[in-house]
Amino acid sequence: MPNAKAQIGVVVPTLNSAVTLPWTLCSLRNQRDIDVEILVVDSGSRDGTLDICKFWDVPTIYVPPGNMYRAINEGLRRMETEWVTYLNSDDMVYPHSYARMLTFGSQESAALVYGDCDFLDHEGRFLYVVKTSPPSKVAGMFRWGRVGFLQPAAIFRRNVLLDLGGFDERYRYISDYDFFYRLTSAGHRLAKMQPPSVAAFRVHASQISQREIGTMKAELKASRKALNVKATPRSLLDVLSWRLQNSPIYLWRLMKQRP
Repeated sequence: MPNAKAQIGVVVPTLNSAVTLPWTLCSLRNQRDIDVEILVVDSGSRDGTLDICKFWDVPTIYVPPGNMYRAINEGLRRMETEWVTYLNSDDMVYPHSYARMLTFGSQESAALVYGDCDFLDHEGRFLYVVKTSPPSKVAGMFRWGRVGFLQPAAIFRRNVLLDLGGFDERYRYISDYDFFYRLTSAGHRLAKMQPPSVAAFRVHASQISQREIGTMKAELKASRKALNVKATPRSLLDVLSWRLQNSPIYLWRLMKQRP
């Protein structure tokens, strides 16, 4: 008998996501050499989001609006796969990424696997690639208030998620930072995939990160205080190393802003 395919569970939180959701679901349905259990957790979309889910034969559940991480937690708790993650409804994963990541995670006995992430514009055109920090520097970046990898390009073991109590729903915007810091500080093993990039993050003007920067900073401060996170000179060096690694991005942004 042929070996059973590896499996991963992916939660997609949605709220009026019809413009970008087809890209996201298409990328999940076209994963190679792996079975992907997809669950859309919707918070009252009225724009055709649920019709798109029916077209792609993706199950949906309803969670009241107000906190994306409440929706993510509810979806992830329903998964029965060893590996899980969530993917925002405007992001994408490349066809072989999850199979590569699960294989590598098993080889490394890791609790979390991550890789580089491409940035796309609002119509899906490539902008640049963000290179991730090595596992040895991720903890230092957390202490400086930075995450050394991007959430769309990360997967983790479901048992670790449950042991840590899931994403902290006190936060509306930075609970991924909080969760990944707790996972890292608990001593769980991280593993970084080698290039190419594993996922793509879409940049557009309506993103929460563009609209709620003040609230995000306040939540980050509250989380760091609750977790007793303290910056150190070494953590600054880890952040500077990451920025140097990604210096072409900063140069590109600078040139773009020039008249």
